[in-house]
Amino acid sequence: MYVHDYTGRYPPGRGRSDGSETNGYNTRYWWGKLLPYYPIRWTDPAYHCPGYKGAITQVTDNQGPLGSYGYNWMGVFPPGGLYAAYGLPVQRLWGLGATDMGWGRRSGPPTHESVIKVPSEMLAIAESRFVSLEVNEIPGGESDLVCGFLGTYKGAGSEFAFGEKRHGKKYNQLYCDGHVGSMDPRILFNPTNSAALWNYDHEPHRELWSPDISRK
Repeated sequence: MYVHDYTGRYPPGRGRSDGSETNGYNTRYWWGKLLPYYPIRWTDPAYHCPGYKGAITQVTDNQGPLGSYGYNWMGVFPPGGLYAAYGLPVQRLWGLGATDMGWGRRSGPPTHESVIKVPSEMLAIAESRFVSLEVNEIPGGESDLVCGFLGTYKGAGSEFAFGEKRHGKKYNQLYCDGHVGSMDPRILFNPTNSAALWNYDHEPHRELWSPDISRK
């Protein structure tokens, strides 16, 4: 419904506030943009998978939101380059959302549905990945869907250390054509297996893989 109302474009991964933020609720994020269509706030447990055992948090000064779902707004973008996406674009992003927070902090317009080469094989939203406590400070899943081998973050190795086995050994994914699939997270987040699923041109874009995730 959002794509239909916004002339075929997907929500931004980070957008501009609509001015209605209260009590720390952040309408800049992709899930804030979907609030008119699914009127449950991110911090409501009803928004999240019952199998998710991690923290559910809103945006704070020191940390982005944590929860059970992540949005593929970056495509197969290297984890080490994540924050470069908030400044002037140094590399093109091949995901759905792009960034527009104003003040020159943008990475281009959100993706238009017409450029998605294989909608049935393009990730839109999927179950989030944990990162280590050294990154998040509290155990929870990123609301950004980030590609890369499990354990690519500094101090990682704890992504599955919190009883975090949703749906047995599988994670669920929502694709751009609206169907839902499931996949082992060790395949989902491993670009040597899944890179084309992350990018709207259905190409792996190996040039964006950071050195520590391009090794087999």
